[in-house]
Formats: sequence, C-alpha cells, structure tokens
Amino acid sequence: MLPAAAAVAVALHAPATAQSAQSPGLALGGYVRSLTAMQDLGYDAGLADRRSVFHGEVVRLKWMMSAGEQLRLTVHNRLQAQVTSTAQGFGTGVVGFGVSAVPDRTVSLSTTIFEEDRFRVVHDIDRLALDIYTDAVDVTLGRQAISWGISNLFPVADLWTQFSPFELDTEEKRGIDAVRALAYPTSGVELDMVVADRGTLRDLSGGARATIELPWADVYIGGGKFWRRLMALGGASIVFDTWKLRGEIGIPFHLDSTNTEPIRATVGVDQLGADYQISVEYHHNGLGTNDASEYIARVTAPAFQRGETYFLGRHYLGANGNYLATDRLSFSLSLIANLGDPSTTISPVATYDMGQHTRLSAGGLIAAGKTPLLSLTPPQLRSEFGAYGRLAYTRVSVFF
Repeated sequence: MLPAAAAVAVALHAPATAQSAQSPGLALGGYVRSLTAMQDLGYDAGLADRRSVFHGEVVRLKWMMSAGEQLRLTVHNRLQAQVTSTAQGFGTGVVGFGVSAVPDRTVSLSTTIFEEDRFRVVHDIDRLALDIYTDAVDVTLGRQAISWGISNLFPVADLWTQFSPFELDTEEKRGIDAVRALAYPTSGVELDMVVADRGTLRDLSGGARATIELPWADVYIGGGKFWRRLMALGGASIVFDTWKLRGEIGIPFHLDSTNTEPIRATVGVDQLGADYQISVEYHHNGLGTNDASEYIARVTAPAFQRGETYFLGRHYLGANGNYLATDRLSFSLSLIANLGDPSTTISPVATYDMGQHTRLSAGGLIAAGKTPLLSLTPPQLRSEFGAYGRLAYTRVSVFF
C-alpha cells in the first residue's frame, strides 16, 4: 500500500500540526485505518467465490486554514486502497471501508489512481468548505458533512448523507456539496437551513429544521425537498434520569406520483450507565417491502443505490450495547433483525486503546436467514441478511 504509506509520511512530518484551527494559520490532522477481513458466504455463490479475503486502507488528511475567528477553510484528502482475493468484487460490497453511498455531485473531485480486478486505489477531495462566522448566522459553503436526526441504528431524518450500518470507517461522513446556514435566534433554539446539490437540477434538494431545547425534552420539526420527494420531519427525545426515550418520523410526498408512500419512523430507548450504554430501536421502513420476492428490485432502486436507505424490508428491530471494561478495553455488540423474513445480523467488536493515538479492534458479522437461490433466473433473495454470510476482521486506527 505505497500510496497510503506516502500520505502518512507527509502527515507525520508536516510542520503545521502545532497550529490551532481557531488561530490564523494552518492546522493538519487526520487518521489512518487498516482493515483485514475474511468472509465465508456459507452457500454456493455460483461463479462468485464462496470464501474471500480482502484488505483495505483509508488515509484522511484534514487541513484547516483560518483567518482569525470569522473565516475557516476546511479541505480533506481521502485516499482508499483495497486489495481482494476475488475478482468478483471488493469483499461483499456490504461490509468494510467505503461501503456507504457517496453523495451525487455535479463536480467530481475523485480520481482513480489505479484499478485492476483485485486492486484499487482512489483519491477524493471529500471536504472543500468555507465557514463564515458572524453574530447573526454561521454559513458553510461547499463540500461538508451534515447530520440530522436522533436515531442510532435506523436514521429517518439523516437524508443528506448517512453511514451504512455495516460501514467500518465511521470517523468522518462523506461530504455533500451544499450551502448551510445555522442561526440561534433565541436561547435554546437552533435554525438549520440547507440547500444541497444532488448531481442534477431536477434533484436539487433543500430543507430547514428547527431544534428546541425544552426543560423536559429536545424537540425538532422540519421538512424540505429531498431528491423527488417532499418530506415533513419531526422528532423528540426525553430524558428520565439514566433513561432516554426517542422517536422521529418522516412523512413523504412523491412529486412524480400520486400514490401515497408509507411513513418512515423510528422509536427507541437508551439506558445510560457509568461504564455502559444499551439502546433498542424499532424501525418502520417506508422504502422497504414485506415481500422478499421484491428485494432484487429494491436493491436496484434509486433510493437504495444513493443510500437513502440501506434496508430492504419494512419492519426492523435493532439493539446495540457498549461496555467499557477498563480505561483501554471496550466491547460493543450490535444486532439488527428484519422481522418480515425473518433474518438477523450480529456484529461484535472488541477495541483496545494502545495510547499514542492508536487503537486495535477485532470484530465480525454473523448473519442468519434463508440463503439466496442464485441458480434461478432471475436469482431470488429469500431473506435480506441470509445473503451476507459470516465475516471476521481486524482493524488498526492511528490518529494524528
């Protein structure tokens, strides 16, 4: 992985790391991640290999150039290199680095440096944004990360760009080209307004959200145009000592169809302890289906391809837990169940903090459900997660 090694060398020897992002000058940070994984689909995959091994590296350099406290320019270089033992693809395309959908952009700043059947190196300028801070409003112009919503496993309002539930590089979201304004008209109220490029004028998107901090809850309401849908959004979270109740809903109206679309909604509960956290969520996926025979069509649909949802079914139950065993060792466990198939995935991870900005992780994914019938024409998915098989991986993260 020579490109990754070269980028690390530049980062470690750059003299700008001593600068503060708020002081005039240049600051540089970032991280390097390395992933090695082995997968067994658990069934005959036809022309594809049942077992595969793949390795990936991600290097993200984060440059921040500031001119006092009013202006800041942010630029991120994201370099990903990946090699695989199979010529059919880089792992499953479901679990790994870079499996989240990249937002559509009118101006592409991505370059494929090298690509063959089993080896690929891609560079992308994933942030290119100017922040302007004023007393009345904060404005960000350009490629940036935007997050909306309060759900953990099943996002509803995070419609700008979101992580796949099986993305293993979740330090930074992929950037979207947008103009964003944040205003705080009074204490406890935030107004968030976004206009975003989606690659075409037809899909130009925009929305607004108001978040209100109440003595007993945090509430948000909002809406906008997202691709070819109008969407009304709302959510609330209520804290009871060590418990939190959450819920959010999206009500869509399709601009190209008179048919009524089902709502998207997530309700969840969190239990917060001194060294652990447990969350449980139920999700109603209005973009999904109750009929497994329609899964192939859903996979190829625009909403799935662009990462508006990563789930094919209609009803889901999920849970995750995090436990801090020592100051350096932590464990997490995530479970996602499609209640209609039924099929499930379980993802355990152990992480050890070595100090000096280095973390080691070992984890996996164990899927259960009816396996696909690939010998049929066309192939048939009998369950969503039954096609995922089993995967084990090690991950090394170095921050600087």
